[in-house]
Amino acid sequence: MKTLQLYLSDLKELVHAKEFGSVRTCLREVGAIDLADGWDRFTPDERRVVFRLLTRQKAYALFEELEPEFQRELLETLGQEHVSELLQGLEPSSVGRVARDLPQSMVRHLMSVMKHARQESVQKYLQYSPQSVGALMRGRYMTVEPQWTTKQATERIALGTRLRHIAETHLDTLMVTDGAGRLLGTVPLKVLVVAPNNMTVADLMDPDPRTLSPELDQEEAVKLFQKYKLKHAPVVKEDAVLLGIVVYGDIFEIASEETEEDFAKMAGLGQSGLAEGVLAQVRLRLPWLVITCLGGVMVSSVIQGFESTLSKVIALATFSPLIAGMGGNVGSQTATLVVRGLATGDIRDEDARETVGREVLVGLAMGLFYGVATALISFVFYGPRYGWRFSGVVGLAMAFSMTLASFLASVEPFVFRRIGVDPATATAPLITTTTDLLSNLLYFGLATALLL
Repeated sequence: MKTLQLYLSDLKELVHAKEFGSVRTCLREVGAIDLADGWDRFTPDERRVVFRLLTRQKAYALFEELEPEFQRELLETLGQEHVSELLQGLEPSSVGRVARDLPQSMVRHLMSVMKHARQESVQKYLQYSPQSVGALMRGRYMTVEPQWTTKQATERIALGTRLRHIAETHLDTLMVTDGAGRLLGTVPLKVLVVAPNNMTVADLMDPDPRTLSPELDQEEAVKLFQKYKLKHAPVVKEDAVLLGIVVYGDIFEIASEETEEDFAKMAGLGQSGLAEGVLAQVRLRLPWLVITCLGGVMVSSVIQGFESTLSKVIALATFSPLIAGMGGNVGSQTATLVVRGLATGDIRDEDARETVGREVLVGLAMGLFYGVATALISFVFYGPRYGWRFSGVVGLAMAFSMTLASFLASVEPFVFRRIGVDPATATAPLITTTTDLLSNLLYFGLATALLL
């Protein structure tokens, strides 16, 4: 499919000229994802016309890709007949996800235009928390029974699968259930296709697949998918009754959103990141910068306390920003690695001692390297005036700053996690402040002891 950019101007002209046949021809060349990416380039009236001229399948695909604000707009502007047809064609789980972002009055209206059975299917997803696996699971999958032969199973699948829903139906792996809908196992479709016709499903199925509870938090599900390298996972109730299925594509979206959210929090941007307006960003970032500002005032106080040392060895001021800056950079690197590891499950709470020990050794190694380098540089600049002791003070302070930053950045996420504070939000400002304060204290303390 070609991108919308190639057809955008033509589409807009044809819509205004009411040449709807030509609009349909152009729309065949543009994929649903590309159309969704450029949906804001159309006016509300143009969007309504374009959506109505799409094929049924592409309209369903486009609607699922659109941002909630555009989904709401279409539901408000399309006629009741079109809304009813759209909701009937969408998977109930997709309707449930859309309904979560709508006002209650609109949700009640949508429910009123759906058939009773459809309402019950959608309510099944709405009963779960938006952050739970139950809100994420899909309802279009195929089930087979254990006593069926492979020939019977493949024939039933062919008869029971609607071609117009093939894109949304999970067929890679089939759910094996009994007459009461309890999950007994799973079997890949490709295994059924190549197995002898007289073999039974029970002979081929995996009787102990990895399953999820509908109440499980989505972040925990992400960790399970990553740990066991899952492509899908059935969702079951306590009595093993099959409710739905979660696929890797949906989990990947959740993992990506969590990654973006964590990095936004570490930058003080909140969940929406740069999408926030100016005042919203100021409101989000200002409180955390207060910590850094207060830390800076404390660092200034430390330096003021060593004013006499500075007045006698003014060259100390040359390396103070470098020492603090290198410590801050190492701390940020370490914090990013540890916070992301905790978020994805690669690092667990019981790995705290090992993680801290490893990061301290890394910080020490880098600190020694840069400590020696800065000591040599400082000797080139000030050796003839102050001698090797000055260079030793600079080198030791650099090594200490980087090692301390690695220690703090690896410990603090575990501490914040233990006390119920989000490490992504709180770690960065405290590392910077603490590292600057202690590094300068040691730096000027060593200078006072060794140079005066």
